[in-house]
Amino acid sequence: MNLIVNPATSLTGEVEAPPSKFHTQFSVAIAILAGGKSTIESPLKVRDTNVMLKSAETLGAVVKRSQEKWTIWGVDAKIKSDKGAVDAKNSGTSLCLLTSISALSATTIVLNGDSQLRSRPMPNFLKALRSLGADVYSTKPNESPPFITFGGGITGGKIKLGFLEPRYLPLALIAAPYAKKKVELKIKSRPLNQISELMKIGHVKVTEKRDTVIIPNQTYHVFSYRVPREISGAAPFLIAAGLTNSRIKVNFQGQMTNRDKEFLKYLNAFGLEPQTSRKYVILEGKHKLKAARLNLSPAPELLPLMAVIACMAKGRTLLYGAEDARSMKSDRISAIANELRRMKARVLERNDGLIIQGPAKLRGCEVDGYNDYAITAALVVAALLSNGATAIKNGADSLILSYSRFISTFQTIGANISYQHSTT
Repeated sequence: MNLIVNPATSLTGEVEAPPSKFHTQFSVAIAILAGGKSTIESPLKVRDTNVMLKSAETLGAVVKRSQEKWTIWGVDAKIKSDKGAVDAKNSGTSLCLLTSISALSATTIVLNGDSQLRSRPMPNFLKALRSLGADVYSTKPNESPPFITFGGGITGGKIKLGFLEPRYLPLALIAAPYAKKKVELKIKSRPLNQISELMKIGHVKVTEKRDTVIIPNQTYHVFSYRVPREISGAAPFLIAAGLTNSRIKVNFQGQMTNRDKEFLKYLNAFGLEPQTSRKYVILEGKHKLKAARLNLSPAPELLPLMAVIACMAKGRTLLYGAEDARSMKSDRISAIANELRRMKARVLERNDGLIIQGPAKLRGCEVDGYNDYAITAALVVAALLSNGATAIKNGADSLILSYSRFISTFQTIGANISYQHSTT
């Protein structure tokens, strides 16, 4: 199914920030490991998070779903799988969390996914797990799924890691409290992603220093956790407003996530100047955009949307530090570069990012969403700014992986977007 997107001159309204997908997935992983009843309130209910919930049952947990919360009776780290296999579908985050958890099993577990996930090499993630003492391997030479964990637990101890993509670190360490020895992990020149804040969900104490994280032997305890709403989850709506003659208010409550802080910093660098408070963010499209030089290493998943902003900014924008974006649900650097060039943007690829000369007069045409929700969402925003209608193929179905009401939300604030059945 294709998306047909028409240009927009004005978008107006209020949008609720969605619950964080990552925090939903991570809290489910902790609930599996804890012994007893844990509750997760306001989870993000999309395909990528439902994968974690289904896998919890596969690994022995009992799950009860309701409209407002998920209740999970965990297995006290006694991981088992009657089938000996776990299916992570299309979710790389779920696959990594489940692989780490499965290392605690007494028996062998195979972890698999769909064809897209099986094409994604994860050598540094597997290396990190093996450094922790996990008996885990890929079934293929390029270290892509399926993975096999042979069980027996993880050793822990003093560990030094070289390069590891920031998103993989908390995923590799999820089972570290159950290591046979205290984990003292040193990692060079990479942010620690606030491991202690994540593990605090399950009442585990972690010490973080500049380049070291220390996790003593302990257990996760049952918890009641409300998933934070994430401003960056509403990024496409805010950016679309900022690039048109529009005004959008995004409501949220609670503390901003690290990803939110990076996202707002990037917007300010381009001159978009969002108004922020403890309960909402407002962005109006009355700004003169300027080119920026952005290090995207803390949030490489935002590269496609930042590329669209750069197309509208005056001057030469450099997006760098995002080499991790090449191994997400698609090669997001090449994908967004190719499609924005189809729309007549001036884009050059780098190994770790993009160089974009703006402003560009984007042209509506047929583009490819690469079955990647991040590429599709960015192309929808670009299409709203274009001259003429844009048809996005290979994208509509992918939106349900992360955005529960993407198209209907855009329609509510005034965008003219519709579905079209593919003729191929």
